[in-house]
Amino acid sequence: MTIYRRILVGVDGSNEAEEALKRGIQIAKKDGATLGIGFVADVRRIAPLIDYEQTYAKKAKEYGKGLVEIYKNEAEQLGVENVETFVKFGTPKTTFVKKIIDKFEPDLVLVGSTGLTPTEQFILGSVSDYVAAHAPCDVIIVRGKNWHDRKSIE
Repeated sequence: MTIYRRILVGVDGSNEAEEALKRGIQIAKKDGATLGIGFVADVRRIAPLIDYEQTYAKKAKEYGKGLVEIYKNEAEQLGVENVETFVKFGTPKTTFVKKIIDKFEPDLVLVGSTGLTPTEQFILGSVSDYVAAHAPCDVIIVRGKNWHDRKSIE
């Protein structure tokens, strides 16, 4: 059985990302691994507002820092000894792979199946699909608790 030493979880506040974090914590504890927690503030959502609302970027970064800090504390309370956090700006797909994965150098990445609405996913593409295709290590895509209960998109 593979033992992972550096596990990275991508978070965005979605239920699926929280499930990925729970799984990442379990594996990190079992393997004695360092856990990385990464958040990307999505510039696609910020860009239209930049000229009108300079504070939005600051709020997005504060949200990301707060989120990863909460998750870091949770992981530490559950027994993970080494936790590193990352907050970056950019498009989630490429920024997560090129700036967070490249820096942390994990041997396992966990991401939620989707943090987007169906329309956003259709237009922008799936972050989890991109990570699975471009990460240089094993990737686990975690579905939310109620994934099987969701109705099909009409």
